[in-house]
Amino acid sequence: MPDIETAQLTDRFMRRIHAQLGARAEQFDSHKVGPSGGILLLTLADMAPVKMHALVSAMQRDKSQMTRAVQGLEAKGLIERQVDPADARVNVLLLTPQGQEAVLRIQEAVAQVLADILTPLSNEEQETLRALLRRL
Repeated sequence: MPDIETAQLTDRFMRRIHAQLGARAEQFDSHKVGPSGGILLLTLADMAPVKMHALVSAMQRDKSQMTRAVQGLEAKGLIERQVDPADARVNVLLLTPQGQEAVLRIQEAVAQVLADILTPLSNEEQETLRALLRRL
């Protein structure tokens, strides 16, 4: 039987993170990429260089939706396409230096939001949480 309480607590935790990031977006989202653009940049930072089909799969989005999102981030100078060294017929996606700076600002904002949310936990409890998240 599924653990409904864990599902609800996880959902509540994620919504709290999302809401606090939204409230602070003006402080770190200078390129106006929004939540979905931020997630795409963070995913690309984890996977780059990456082919479009692998990015589509990782983000579980429609290919046409991802193509539009990537084109928008390319137009902002945050993502670039390069020829795949393993197959010249294929392009891979990478962050530009400007995109890397945007990712760093997003990561810092997420870290600050989490620091605020996790304040009630002791240092030991926070380390336990980090250890559990690493296992997952």
